[in-house]
Amino acid sequence: MAFELIAFDMDGTLLDSCKEVLPSSIEAVSEAVAAGKVVAISSGRVPHMIEPYREILPGVRYAVCSAGAQVFDLEAGRALRMHPMDCSLVEKCIAVADEISSAGNYVLEVGDDKTSILETGELALCGACGVGVYEGIFRSEGKLVDDAHAIALDPTTPVCKMVMHLPSVSQRDQVHAKLAGENLMISDCEVSSIEFTAAGVNKGTALMELAEVLDLEMSQVIAVGDAENDVAMLRAAGLGVAMGNAIPAAVAAADVQVSDCDHGGCAESIRRFLLTE
Repeated sequence: MAFELIAFDMDGTLLDSCKEVLPSSIEAVSEAVAAGKVVAISSGRVPHMIEPYREILPGVRYAVCSAGAQVFDLEAGRALRMHPMDCSLVEKCIAVADEISSAGNYVLEVGDDKTSILETGELALCGACGVGVYEGIFRSEGKLVDDAHAIALDPTTPVCKMVMHLPSVSQRDQVHAKLAGENLMISDCEVSSIEFTAAGVNKGTALMELAEVLDLEMSQVIAVGDAENDVAMLRAAGLGVAMGNAIPAAVAAADVQVSDCDHGGCAESIRRFLLTE
């Protein structure tokens, strides 16, 4: 059976180390769309932080967002599937992180149904928390507020994803250990960050939901990624493709490996596997 859908992670996959889409990727995506294939994004990012890329990738309509908590129609501007976190668990995650990081000395990123909410006063900590490369993106694309913690704790906020960017791996590991028994999906990411979604929610389950929307079998789906939160979709897809810069767990979960994000791995994935009958 021919592959009909390819889903790319963003950071470390579709985006190079400078957070740009390579010209080779843009060209290959255009070729795939012209051939009638579906090219989708599968990211930890919220919809608002994915939508700007449609300007250079106009053929990309669908996205798995918020680490699998949403399947989003970028063209229609609406969620097709959404799975927010339980309010009591949001509260517990924040309480544990506050306790371990000395009164909240970290960057809290709250993904609601559309955007990423961040606290203006915490952005100066991005460099110390290993996410300095994202500070400009947070400032330009995020929703900056005085108190992101209060918004996350508001029961009317649909928290699809929550990330704590902590100042050390040790603190991240302590938070992970304290919350490991909770009914949550937990992934380590970046240098010392930890990501939370609702139980049973990951990029793999969301990719299955997208395939269902498009009336495709998973055997017709290719997933391409590099990080821990890509492992589930690499396993779920008919073909899992690890980038050359992928972590060992992603390589182990994938069926094949291509070049890294700075050397055409995405274009290679399209031309070697999606467009080869």
